[in-house]
Amino acid sequence: MKRATTETDQMPRDLAALFSGEGFSARHGVALPFVTVDPEGFPRAALLSFGEIRARSRRELVVAVRAGSHTAANLIRRKTAMIVYLSRGHAVWLQARAGRGRACAMDPERQIFPLTVVRVKVDAAGPEEGNAELLTGPIFTASHPDRIFSPPLFEELGREPEP
Repeated sequence: MKRATTETDQMPRDLAALFSGEGFSARHGVALPFVTVDPEGFPRAALLSFGEIRARSRRELVVAVRAGSHTAANLIRRKTAMIVYLSRGHAVWLQARAGRGRACAMDPERQIFPLTVVRVKVDAAGPEEGNAELLTGPIFTASHPDRIFSPPLFEELGREPEP
């Protein structure tokens, strides 16, 4: 299948708006694949929610991951990550570099990492494919959604770290 693909060094405006707060309430239950690279060079995927990712700008994001997880270790060692966003009209691959992680004040079981966007690929159906659309992406439910969609955690992701 041929696709209409574009590449840039910043998030599309609509995606930055979703990650800056709009998606927090509007996208309950949507899981976003978050890919890091393990010590052997293999991709390793985790799933994050819109409550665990926040955009500060079109080039800066902050994520909350489990402290002590492979994801946290990979962000410390390799400092690279990719977020995959799937929607009806397009798929977006966000490649980023991780900065220094810090302990989460709101939840000691999490670490917070700043990410700087280095490459964004937007992939949509080409004209020859007609109205081809993704119908669904990763969706989840949780027995304790307040731990995933925590307003205090999302607020902390939006604050600058203390020096």
